[in-house]
Amino acid sequence: MKRIVVVPFVIVAAMMFISAAAWALPFPITDVRALGMGGAFVAAGEGIGAVNYNPALLGKNTTVGVVLPELIVRVEDHIGMADIIDDLNDSAQTVTGAIAILNRLDQGGATDINAYGGIGAGFGIFGISGGVTYADLIFGTAFPDNIDTTPGGLINPANNTLEFRGIEARQLIFSGAKSFGNIIVGANMRNIKATTYTDSENLFSDPDIGVGDVTEGIESDERVIAWDVGAVMGLTPLLDVGIVARDVGGTDLGVVEFDTRYRVGAAFYLPTLIIAADYDITEDDEGGTEYQEWAVGGELDLWAIALRAGLSKNSGLDGAPTLVHFGLGLGFLDFGVAYAEEGDYYIAGLNLNLGF
Repeated sequence: MKRIVVVPFVIVAAMMFISAAAWALPFPITDVRALGMGGAFVAAGEGIGAVNYNPALLGKNTTVGVVLPELIVRVEDHIGMADIIDDLNDSAQTVTGAIAILNRLDQGGATDINAYGGIGAGFGIFGISGGVTYADLIFGTAFPDNIDTTPGGLINPANNTLEFRGIEARQLIFSGAKSFGNIIVGANMRNIKATTYTDSENLFSDPDIGVGDVTEGIESDERVIAWDVGAVMGLTPLLDVGIVARDVGGTDLGVVEFDTRYRVGAAFYLPTLIIAADYDITEDDEGGTEYQEWAVGGELDLWAIALRAGLSKNSGLDGAPTLVHFGLGLGFLDFGVAYAEEGDYYIAGLNLNLGF
């Protein structure tokens, strides 16, 4: 019996280390309950609402469940992009001051925007669970590139650009999970129809320095199948651990490739309290912002109301602030928010959940 339990876990763990060239993206927050708990959901989630965190979590809820329209928006301005562009194009700005700003931009960073909306339904019977979700995931980033100042103190107008990358991924997600004793393994097959957009513009609007688009914006449509695999194991009646690989092998959508996200998590269960923690196994550092996130959080269940709180941080980016998360569950309705005192970091969401 132990052999049956261990073999699926070994297979899933082996798949975690398939290498892929990648584009750096944050682990998407796609569940409002998770948002309130800091995003720590790889082991703590359950049912159809959690399959984007770990498809094996579908098997933790053996009843029919429905997630009605859900919306989550995430904005992260890592470098104060709008203020920097205004400073560069200030008529009183000196060349020396502009060069100092460009040298700071050369250290990296980006402004990132994520939005997620979805609806799904799942079921479980005889240790086998299935579900289907329709989701729309939007990712946009703007980051400085080709930063170049000449040794003579002049600004090179041919370089110093602001790069834009955008993608809207409309996804039909088929999820399945199977229980093997105290372990559940699962997988998502995501049928994605995506529109990608790229553009490049000068950071300056001054005609004497450099003007206008460096390249015309490029828009393209792509279709692709993406896979996620995961497992969750009950180590004790009070402790679950989980592991997931999202976008196994990388998902290529035109000029944008989603990096494979490897994340581990743990959840500790008390009678009315859940304490959870997640951590990205690897750091994504290809283009834009570097991401290697950790998250901790908890949920206090007071029967008619659930109180949630947590913390998260992108430890892969120097100077990134710690986000504070809060959430509230009122029966079928969930709210969640997150913010940081330093910089412009905001996340907000709401949804409805039904169970039978």
